[in-house]
Amino acid sequence: MPRVHHQAAVVPYRIRKERIEVALVTTSRGKKWIVPKGSVDEGERPREAAIREAEEEAGLRGVVTRKPIGRYHHVKGHGRRRVDVYLMRVTSVLERWLEDSVRRRRWMRTPEAADCLREELHRFIHHLEAKFES
Repeated sequence: MPRVHHQAAVVPYRIRKERIEVALVTTSRGKKWIVPKGSVDEGERPREAAIREAEEEAGLRGVVTRKPIGRYHHVKGHGRRRVDVYLMRVTSVLERWLEDSVRRRRWMRTPEAADCLREELHRFIHHLEAKFES
């Protein structure tokens, strides 16, 4: 049975004019919009990886949920990926960050963000919307 590669992702959000906005970044090739996501390093917890990826890929810092809001699986190349997904309420937006030369960051309202993302991420955007509707 092939090994499953563990990754962590973060859905960074803020409230602007009483509306939820989600920050997405481009892939390193600049062709698609994604949420910050990456591998969980040896000895690292998934939450720590999510926090690290938010800063490295998107230049964002904030308050991250203690536990993942969910998980999804996907196949990339010949390997299976298990991705734990966290929410981050953004408190700081950096002007310059590690990957700013290869990625663009953009704030979008939730419907637009969901339209840009892979289908397996839609439920996490809807989870975020539901969190603020109640």
